[in-house]
Amino acid sequence: MEAEILTRPPLSGDYEEHYYAESGNTLWVKFLDEEYIEWCGVFSLGWKSHSSVVKIPNEPVFLVIAGGQGYFVNANTRELISETKWDDIESIIYNAEADVFVITDGLRLGTLKENDLTWVSDRISLDGIFLISSNGPIVKGILNDGTDVGCEFEFNAVSGEIKSPWLFYENVS
Repeated sequence: MEAEILTRPPLSGDYEEHYYAESGNTLWVKFLDEEYIEWCGVFSLGWKSHSSVVKIPNEPVFLVIAGGQGYFVNANTRELISETKWDDIESIIYNAEADVFVITDGLRLGTLKENDLTWVSDRISLDGIFLISSNGPIVKGILNDGTDVGCEFEFNAVSGEIKSPWLFYENVS
């Protein structure tokens, strides 16, 4: 099973199309189901610039981020399972140790499990968080601390502990 973001809509009739968009700007994603049938999903874009597609481990489900809005889609049934509560996701990474997606809206971190927002941090960044890697329970990233290079941080997805030399809630009142 695979999914990829298309840079432009395919020619009409090339693929079975499923619309999860009401109107306006859209994101086209091509899926390959377990029977090797290709089809396209069309999603409404949120107001953020981030778009990506990630596979839910051990499930026929993908999480499509379309302009910050998340959509859980079953690639086999073509069913839209649900949408994320956060509509401004800027970065996402899966942490296998905690079995959660770590997400950010650019100010805070959150954990997402089966479309439930299970944890949200206090504000840790001036404006911008980039998630870089996930190894064991630790997710590493860079947050905006007002400098040109930013500040590295580590987030323990199991305990919820954030380690960083600079955190917004500790330095700005």
